[in-house]
Amino acid sequence: MKRFYKDVTVKTTESGYQICLDDRPVCSPAKEVVVMPSQALAEAVQAEWKAVEDEIQPEDMPLYSMAVTVTDRVIPQRQELTDELVGYIHDDVLRYRSCNDLDLASRQAEMWNPWLNWAEQACGLRLPTTAGLMPVFADDTTEHIVRNRLQPMADAQFGCLYRVATLSGSVVLGLAFQERQLGADDVFETAFLDELYQNSLWGTDEEAAVRQAAIRFELKNVERFMDML
Repeated sequence: MKRFYKDVTVKTTESGYQICLDDRPVCSPAKEVVVMPSQALAEAVQAEWKAVEDEIQPEDMPLYSMAVTVTDRVIPQRQELTDELVGYIHDDVLRYRSCNDLDLASRQAEMWNPWLNWAEQACGLRLPTTAGLMPVFADDTTEHIVRNRLQPMADAQFGCLYRVATLSGSVVLGLAFQERQLGADDVFETAFLDELYQNSLWGTDEEAAVRQAAIRFELKNVERFMDML
């Protein structure tokens, strides 16, 4: 879509901050007015709209895209997304260790155990690990703890945690990220330890490098978004 507006302004409302194009509030694909929870975020999204020269390209507007995700997906589907994250705790990447490569297993223990320890101490989540691909499960108490951690979060904060958890394959890393215990680069290096280890042994093919760069870039944009909340 070509740029169709001249002015981009921020309007303060009782519910938050709206981006207005020629005095008309920006709406999501679901026809909902997109409301930013903070002035800093609103001004950053305003800058993305102002930067459009000719064609409106959503991939060039990551903060706005995240705000739309919160508007169209998180708010109307909060319960379903909570259920999904609770299910993630069973398959959290930090719980599954190499059973064949002792060097990799040692690196996993060194990098991952501190975050499982943090989850237990800070959140009350005790998550046993396993070697190999056999599933490990969390009991009802563990699921209840995860729900209680997610329930009081504002929708925008929940959206950030959800995106980090699904990108990384780890609810633990999502919780630690949301609590500002580690940043986007740390999440990537921790969650993708196995892939990065294999890269160090065999090199990185072009397709994998592009995918990894895209994930790292998205994590950093989620971090920028959260910084402005």
